[in-house]
Amino acid sequence: MTELHVRIPDDVAERLAARAEREHTTPEELASDAVRSYVGTLPRPGVRPLGFIGLGHSGRSDLSERVKEIRQASFEA
Repeated sequence: MTELHVRIPDDVAERLAARAEREHTTPEELASDAVRSYVGTLPRPGVRPLGFIGLGHSGRSDLSERVKEIRQASFEA
């Protein structure tokens, strides 16, 4: 595993430490997770995005407004 040292503002470090405490983990683990998540969203060089992404259409225009209700219904089914 590679070590990476970064500088972050004091207020960000304080918020990171507080969140780590709430989640019973370490600030280092949260930062590592954040970097993994960020890098995972970047396109890899030479890799084309999948052509079928965005082609689906549910026919519903209220999905973003009713996401909690729809998600809850899927757990109850």
